Amino acid sequence: MAVRTLQYLALGLSLEFQKAWSRFWFRTTHPHALALFRIAFGGFLLFYWSLKLPHVDALFSEEGIVLPLVWRTNVPPALLSLFSPPPYPIALLIFLALLAVFVFLVAGLFSRAAAGVAFALSVYYWILSLHLFGTSFDRLFIFMLLVLAFSPADRAFSLAMKLKHGSFLAWEPISILPQRILAVQVAATYLGVGWQKLVLPDWQSGEILALGFMGRWATAPAWRVIQWNLPLWMYDAMIAVVKGFELLLPFGVWIQKWKIQWWFFLGTALFFSNVALFLAIWWFLVLIPANILFLDPDALYRWLRERANGQIH
Repeated sequence: MAVRTLQYLALGLSLEFQKAWSRFWFRTTHPHALALFRIAFGGFLLFYWSLKLPHVDALFSEEGIVLPLVWRTNVPPALLSLFSPPPYPIALLIFLALLAVFVFLVAGLFSRAAAGVAFALSVYYWILSLHLFGTSFDRLFIFMLLVLAFSPADRAFSLAMKLKHGSFLAWEPISILPQRILAVQVAATYLGVGWQKLVLPDWQSGEILALGFMGRWATAPAWRVIQWNLPLWMYDAMIAVVKGFELLLPFGVWIQKWKIQWWFFLGTALFFSNVALFLAIWWFLVLIPANILFLDPDALYRWLRERANGQIH
């Protein structure tokens, strides 16, 4: 009797887990969270890449010192030719095409195709030049564009809905899967960064922060702080706070009870803003609007509808 009871209990728990798993990954939901992320992310990338426009000749054409990744490997000649630095006029046209697809992505017109082209061109630029820097944010952006290329992120706040239904506020239901994939990737990024700081020898002391405030990434506010000659234990304390926050962050952003989630959202805003302010590393500011990926899209829809006086139907 006890064995049978345990079997029924295990079966019940299994069914509940399957329902929860399916609801988390695959349920049909409102598109507004993903749409708002599309707008913020696309706008950020448009700004990020526009800053490189004056330097296309040096970064991506044969007029600069460009060392494509394929030169390090044995590849067919055709592939080598494809990723050889082009003449400047061609490099400029390719770059302008990248900026154009970001405009389409933000506007929500042919957004899947726009994200797909942006993904392909981002990979092209990674192989051509960006691999020399090995920056984690470029790889993160490439992955996000790939997910958006297979996502119905234009089902709200888009020209596509305007042309189809006559209103920017019109929307169509979508699968929650793309939003979940993006959110899990962001959380995994937080977890990886926090774990690195926990175990890497250089992060066991506040000295790394003090050196950062006088290094090549330091800003004028950082130089002002370092001139205060604060004792090293204060930098140790700041590093301890940062490590603790980053280790809790990938879990805290999911907790929707007691407004815990919003405290972590505020923490990300303060943390990434301070990194940009004191170390001129502003590329991760895009992760502040990425917090919207962790919101319940149905709850967000209800909140937006209330504030739009029912105009979002």
